[in-house]
Formats: sequence, structure tokens, C-alpha cells
Amino acid sequence: MDIISVFAVLAFLFSAVAYVFYIKSVLASNAQPTISSWISWWLMDIAILAGIIAAGEMAWQMVAYIVGVVFVIGASVYKGAVVGWTRLDSVCLAIVIVAIGLWVISGDPNIAIVLSLVAITIGTIPMVVNIWRHPAREPLVPWFFFLAGGIFGVLAIPVWNIAAALTPVWFLVLGVLNVLLISRKLRSSNVVA
Repeated sequence: MDIISVFAVLAFLFSAVAYVFYIKSVLASNAQPTISSWISWWLMDIAILAGIIAAGEMAWQMVAYIVGVVFVIGASVYKGAVVGWTRLDSVCLAIVIVAIGLWVISGDPNIAIVLSLVAITIGTIPMVVNIWRHPAREPLVPWFFFLAGGIFGVLAIPVWNIAAALTPVWFLVLGVLNVLLISRKLRSSNVVA
């Protein structure tokens, strides 16, 4: 097993463990996710992984995200969270549909990857705003694992092209942003999880 493969396995494992901690926080009512955002992210993650595979690459970290999100949604529904579908969720979904349509027309899966990442970024804005206003609503420990998974995801990039590199790099950027914003709660509280 080469070093890139080791990093890919670590990216998958850290990302999967992040979901275990996040789901534990949801079930303990320490996290209050918006189901609609997670549904949007799940659909976008599927489009991104499909594009990555169609381009001849593989990102096991994305598999952890797709499976993990299903469990977050399930835990949230179990805890009685409302779906809360918004216009922004519809915009993100529309971007993914356009991305897939352009991919079909052009035959270029990179279009789906790039536009789906744009949609994920737009869909993340409400969570970032919410974390900015109320950092205690998100647990820090899972986001540290997401960040570690993101670091290993970048280290696992086999070739520096759109299909193999853009998603891990962008997810690392979003992970850093989330950890920094959630870490602000440490100033007012000693609770980390």
C-alpha cells in the first residue's frame, strides 16, 4: 500500500468517525442540524462523487460523507427535527440539476463537480451564519475529525486535476472555516462537544 492509499484510508476513517461523534451529539441534543441543509449536501455529495468516478478518479472520503449524512438525517428525524426546506435549498438543488444536465450535454464530469461545489458553498452559508451567531449549536469534536479527514483527503490527492483535487481542497477550506467559527464558543464556555 502506497502513502497516497494510506492517506485515502485515513481520510475515509476520520470522516466516518466525525459522523459517529456528530450523530452522538444530535441524539444527545447537543447539535441542532437543519435537515434540509443535510439533504441538500447529501444530494450534492452524490453528484460530486458521480463526477469524480466518471472522470476516472475515486474519493473514499466522499463515500463516508454520503453514508454519514444519511445517518445524520435519520438521527435528526428521530429527534423530531423539522425538515425546514428553504428557498436556498431549492437554489442549491437547482444548481446541482443544472450541473448534471450540463455534464450530460458536454460529457465533462468536471462541470458537475465544480457546480456542485458552488452549490455546497452556497448551501453552507446559512450554517456558517448560524455558527457565527450561535457557535454552541454545533459540536466541536466532530468538526475536528472532519478537519482531520479533510487534511488527509488533501494528502491523498493522486493527481492535481479538477476531478481528484478540487473537492478535497475545498472541503478542507470549509472544514477550517467551521472549526474556527465553532471554536469561538471556547471563549465563553469550556464545553467542547
